[in-house]
Amino acid sequence: MPQGETIKHEGMVLRVPGDGTAEVEIIIAEACSGCHAKSVCSAGKSDTRIIIVKSNDAIKAGDRVTVVMQLSQGFRALAIGYLLPFLVLITAFVITTAAGAGELISALASFAAIGLYYLAVWILRDKIGEKFEFKIKV
Repeated sequence: MPQGETIKHEGMVLRVPGDGTAEVEIIIAEACSGCHAKSVCSAGKSDTRIIIVKSNDAIKAGDRVTVVMQLSQGFRALAIGYLLPFLVLITAFVITTAAGAGELISALASFAAIGLYYLAVWILRDKIGEKFEFKIKV
């Protein structure tokens, strides 16, 4: 994968508080959003998200913008949200099973480990959030 690939989303500026950031509403469309049967299919739904992006003074509420993020940051988010929790789950299950616990206890310990993992992510959310940077493409 070439260095510098980006993920792009079209959005609308909702608010510019004046601190060098802007709140932008983006629409996350599913892969089959162009299908004619999407109105009767639950797989064709889209979702809106409000994100905070770095901005300049020229941006104002109501502007249509393109929000970009480095593709590598998207992979980092996938690792934090899916890959690491899966590894925590499997590791906790294997360790507790190897220690002689029954399957029920091992499963409960695995779920507890996942809970602790997500609690840690929630506690560190500001620090983790610093690693993700959305920008407005001019």
